[in-house]
Amino acid sequence: MKPDNTLDNLLKTLEERLTSPHELYHADSIEAYDVYWQIVDYLSATGSTRRNLRYYASRARVDQILSESSMYLSDGTTWNDKYDRENFNPPSSGYKNFGMCLSANTEESIAMWMLYGGIDGNGAMINFNSKTLKGAMCSDSYDLGYFDTCKRFRTVLTLDASQITFRLMDVVYFDQSKKDKERFLLERKGESKRTEISGRLSSGLHQIAKHKSWSYETEVRLVGSVSKLSLGTNADQCRFLKIPLNLNERFISSRIFDSPASDGRGHFRQSKLFGTVEWNLCSDCKSKNIDN
Repeated sequence: MKPDNTLDNLLKTLEERLTSPHELYHADSIEAYDVYWQIVDYLSATGSTRRNLRYYASRARVDQILSESSMYLSDGTTWNDKYDRENFNPPSSGYKNFGMCLSANTEESIAMWMLYGGIDGNGAMINFNSKTLKGAMCSDSYDLGYFDTCKRFRTVLTLDASQITFRLMDVVYFDQSKKDKERFLLERKGESKRTEISGRLSSGLHQIAKHKSWSYETEVRLVGSVSKLSLGTNADQCRFLKIPLNLNERFISSRIFDSPASDGRGHFRQSKLFGTVEWNLCSDCKSKNIDN
């Protein structure tokens, strides 16, 4: 990537392409512009350098990942951010995306523990590194499918790895401009520069952007993109992409943590925040964890 291809420059170039009267053709999908893919490549390059990639979930979910030696990327339809789940797979796209949300925060986050790591305190967190996740992107083939009513994964389609494009990419955050309600400010966590863009461009970046109110997550996504032509008539049934994982004992003992509000039945490494916080957000109800 050229040195002048900063996120700011790439966004400005894309906006010029979208609004230029000299463009003979304005595509319905932003994916038709090569500079859009340069932005995606930029965010993939920065996301791949993150040293901490924290996955917060219920203890049961983490135990399942370890017992099956696999995890599942979702098409986003069960995500808790309404804006996110409605735009992760826009109808105009030629691809279907499957993703898993991770936090690149240097330290553990109380907010992330409370929201994703088991609302009753019985959660766990896997602190992936990019090497482990890149290894998961190197299988020969991958299964796609759905979970039945008994929560068993049902394979609908098996695709060769060449039919899937994987990216470990940063998410950018947007906020409405105070000076002009038709303009938006876009930024990547880790960069001081904020770029002002039009509402038209903002609407085209839904797949890689979230509202600034979520910026505390410092989100990085592991995304697998599949051409809708490869999925054919099975596209609607393929809601999850199964990713094999190879986690050795050293990784498990050093990079998986119990919630700081654990009930004492955890079997992973103790959180650095253990004993400093208490919460019970669901004292009289059945636990219902959010799928992130």
